Amino acid sequence: MRETRQDILLAILEELEEGQRKKFKLKLNNTELRKSYANIPKGHLEKADVTDMVGLLIKYYEEEYAVEVVINVLDQINNKDLAERLRRKSAEVWKTSAVPANPSNISHRMNYVASVKEKFRRVKDYNSRPGEWVSLEDRYTKVFIVKKYHQAEDKEHELLSRGKRHMEIMRKPSSFEDSHVNVEHLFDTLSDGMITRKVILQGIAGIGKTATVGKIMYDWSSGRLYQGRFDYVFHWSCRELNQRTEKISLAQLILQNWGHPKPEIGEILSCPDKVLFIIDGFDELRFPEDYDKSRSLFGDLDTQHSTAAAVVESLLSSKSLSEACFLVTTRPSAVGMLDTHMKADLWAEIMGFLEEDRKEFFKKFFKDEEKAALAYSYIQENDVVFTMCFVPLICWIVCTTLRLQLRYSEELIQSVSTNTQIFTYFVATLLQPRGHSQTSMQNVFHNLGSLAYDGVRNQKVLFDESTLRKCNLEVSEGPSTFLTELLLGDIFVETIYSFVHLTVQELFAALFTFWNKEAAFELLKEAFMEKKSHLNLTVRFLFGLNNDKALKPLKKYYETGMSISKDELLKWTKKAFLICQEQDDQSCLLLELLHCLFEIQDEEFVRSALEEVKEVVFPFPGNDLGQDDQQVILYNLQHAKRLNKVELASLKEKHVIKLVPLLGKWKQIHLNASGISLSTVHKVCAQLLSKRRMTKLHVAHDEEGGMYFTVETSDEEDSCTITLDDLPEDTAISICDNVIPAHPGIVALDVNGIRGRDAFINCLKYTLRDSDCRLESVGFNIENPRLQAFQDICQHLATRHSPSKFLLFRRHNEDEIHFGYEAKDEENSGNRLRKKKKNEKRKGKSGAQKKCFPLACLIRKEREKKKKDCNAILCCLPQEYFLDLTMWVASTFTPLALCLDDNSMDDELMKSLCENLNSIEYQLQSLSLQSNSITQESIANICSLFHCNMAVSLSLESNPVGDEGVKILVACLKNKGCCLEKLSLSSAALTEDCVPALTSLFSQKNTLIWLDLSFNNLRDGGVKALCSALKNKEKRLEQLNLSCSDITNDCEQELIQLIETTRSLKNLGLDNNEFTSTCKAHIYDVWDKYHDDEE
Repeated sequence: MRETRQDILLAILEELEEGQRKKFKLKLNNTELRKSYANIPKGHLEKADVTDMVGLLIKYYEEEYAVEVVINVLDQINNKDLAERLRRKSAEVWKTSAVPANPSNISHRMNYVASVKEKFRRVKDYNSRPGEWVSLEDRYTKVFIVKKYHQAEDKEHELLSRGKRHMEIMRKPSSFEDSHVNVEHLFDTLSDGMITRKVILQGIAGIGKTATVGKIMYDWSSGRLYQGRFDYVFHWSCRELNQRTEKISLAQLILQNWGHPKPEIGEILSCPDKVLFIIDGFDELRFPEDYDKSRSLFGDLDTQHSTAAAVVESLLSSKSLSEACFLVTTRPSAVGMLDTHMKADLWAEIMGFLEEDRKEFFKKFFKDEEKAALAYSYIQENDVVFTMCFVPLICWIVCTTLRLQLRYSEELIQSVSTNTQIFTYFVATLLQPRGHSQTSMQNVFHNLGSLAYDGVRNQKVLFDESTLRKCNLEVSEGPSTFLTELLLGDIFVETIYSFVHLTVQELFAALFTFWNKEAAFELLKEAFMEKKSHLNLTVRFLFGLNNDKALKPLKKYYETGMSISKDELLKWTKKAFLICQEQDDQSCLLLELLHCLFEIQDEEFVRSALEEVKEVVFPFPGNDLGQDDQQVILYNLQHAKRLNKVELASLKEKHVIKLVPLLGKWKQIHLNASGISLSTVHKVCAQLLSKRRMTKLHVAHDEEGGMYFTVETSDEEDSCTITLDDLPEDTAISICDNVIPAHPGIVALDVNGIRGRDAFINCLKYTLRDSDCRLESVGFNIENPRLQAFQDICQHLATRHSPSKFLLFRRHNEDEIHFGYEAKDEENSGNRLRKKKKNEKRKGKSGAQKKCFPLACLIRKEREKKKKDCNAILCCLPQEYFLDLTMWVASTFTPLALCLDDNSMDDELMKSLCENLNSIEYQLQSLSLQSNSITQESIANICSLFHCNMAVSLSLESNPVGDEGVKILVACLKNKGCCLEKLSLSSAALTEDCVPALTSLFSQKNTLIWLDLSFNNLRDGGVKALCSALKNKEKRLEQLNLSCSDITNDCEQELIQLIETTRSLKNLGLDNNEFTSTCKAHIYDVWDKYHDDEE
């Protein structure tokens, strides 16, 4: 026995749990219904069980509408799963229901739904013969749609302007996840709770707009889409509406889809919010010349409008059926106009096929997995064609062309590689079964070319019958002639035509210019000199037609005439390249010219055209080259002679590999690539290092598992820097082991994100030992800085260049210790390389190469000659390393400046450190001990480290030394005859009691230029005493910081007097004190008076 809707309702509602059932009854009692229907009374629902509820639903709403009501209520209580199951099950019941014998009982809606399903279940291919159809299900492949807000009118070339953006989506579709939208969600409720009623779906020519709305119509009529959301969905093609020249009403336009008997229009539109109008191809909609939008009628459903276009305008402007829903498709060029007619709730754009969709399309098209795979792998190797296949129509063109080749051979020869060849094969395929005479086809091709050329120049893609006649094109009455199959005529009255695709129109325009020299030069001038970018593809086709292989399929349809010769085209191309090289921003024009040379596929022509080209530069960022661009550039570089400069970004590995043999032909190189393997890095480096021209190498871990890679060279031998980021240890080892020995000019090595375990450190040690490299700057992470190999590396570096800075520090919350080494800039790298060459000549070929270490004796001799002073920074180190490392650094490099911040040192550790340092007679000029735990007990020990009779610098910031500590410090320094240049006592627990000791530092031999007393409790008394002590003494003080010292207005006069008498002062810090705004302004005014040039 067949299941009924009543059975289904019973089964679905029985699955509701008790809580959900109560919510269902509550929502059912007040849900919004169609006109003439009433809500079931609350009293009837309260005690009703599931069986009673189903009975009430059938009684109040009848079966069909009852199902719709239940679906809506289930959606409202957020039980989407049951709602969807009810949709599917009720649709299955509808498919198997018998049509009532009594015509009066026929459901008008069911008849309409059945007719829609029949109409949209099959489609015609662009080159179909009469009676040839393709099943929609067998051919349709989903397209990628993104939400898109209104943008200005897109005047760029519709096909070329989208390719690069789509490449980004193809590479990382997940990056658009927030904006991606499926067809079934186009009419979802918006985030602000508003109902989506008006949707604009835009897309370029051939991107799949019509196919998508056709699929929507078929899925709705099959019960798979918008069930319960829309009772009726009407599809109107703007191309068809243009043929309706008679006056017509909205009711007539809707009822044209019914036979007899026709339903009452009021029955259909009783719930306008349940009606969806799909307007397909708004960009083709034509209003009468005398149409006045402001005077369009607001009338009822039977009001006669001047044209069908006027009916659509009235609907879109919400003048009729304001509650109805709309889905309007259009090309980008008409978006601005559409916005004046309809304010959309949602903008969406069809981006075309993602990579997996292209593969699916090939499978459906060929219906043979083996042939589909063969064809797909073929186009993957051709980046130009593969990129263009994001447009479904072009994908179909490619498949049509390849299927013809596979019909006669099991292999695809490399005969189809350029845009021109693809489209000439396509047109030739259309002509295969025709049987027209050659003479008649020559005339047709010439006339089609004239039509196409005029249209391309004026950006016109639709042509009426009169325009065709002006070009001597006869309109065929039947669909079997060539003209109607190549041109898209209207379904009812064939008076408006367009080429199958804009690209086909551009091909015919190029064919016209190819046989018309005057038109050819006119095209070249407009495209390149006047920069009309919409002509670019036509120009590429013009070049491509100069290739015999591309022209051959169509050559028989043309008479030999005054065609542009290759010599003339070559002369023009050379001139264009010269103009291009003179421009500041040449990349766009240069890339377009290279595309033209790729289309011609004539090696001799390309070599000659590139003779005077000196640079091929596409800087990064700003030139994210697509796969097709990279193939085109590579092709041209393979045929160019020596170039002064080549700069390319965003390369893929296969193109980098092909560039390797060419690297020696170019003087300056900058390559940027991603997804690169280690072997490719080695190949590039080996080629460049052979002539010691590499100046920069940067290799980093790529998110996709490969490596990001940048390399630069100069036109002569120069110094080189290497940066390695986040690489596996074995990869970093391999690069260092191969690159460093091969390039003695490497002066900097920076290795980040790699923990220096034994393997990496040992490798670097032996690599440096066995190479002639003279590194000046090194940085990497070290796991154990007491490792002998690490210390050997440091000593080796010191034998080559005196160190200026030695760093070992750990960032907070990190385990790794960062190591850095910078040499003194004793001589520039150019001089260094020249001296090196002279030394090599003196040694001769038999000269033995010196080994750098282990050479303890050489290090000792070097130390005897001159101790290497440097600035050593040893911060935030683990306790177990601190004392040993500090002693090793002090004894090895004898730094005159030592920074030991953030090492958690207490007085005991400080005493031990000072005793050890004094045992090696180590003395300092500058010492920083910020953020430790040092008190007054350590001050005497600290002073013991300073040279006698020298100016020294000391930072005790964030240590609780206190007033007594300052007094001890001043006394000890005086005993040693030392003068302070810089002193930082910020956050040192000081009060005004320490000021007398501090002021004694300002003697006649005063050297103090920097004093920081911020974040202490000096108060007004301490500051007044300090200012008074400074008043009558010669001062060199440049920096004085008294911020956060609890100073009030009482110090105003003393501070002003200090500013007036201390002309050396360049910076005075008074932030976060207790001044009033008036006092603060007064002090600042005086400062500005004496320091107008200072900040």
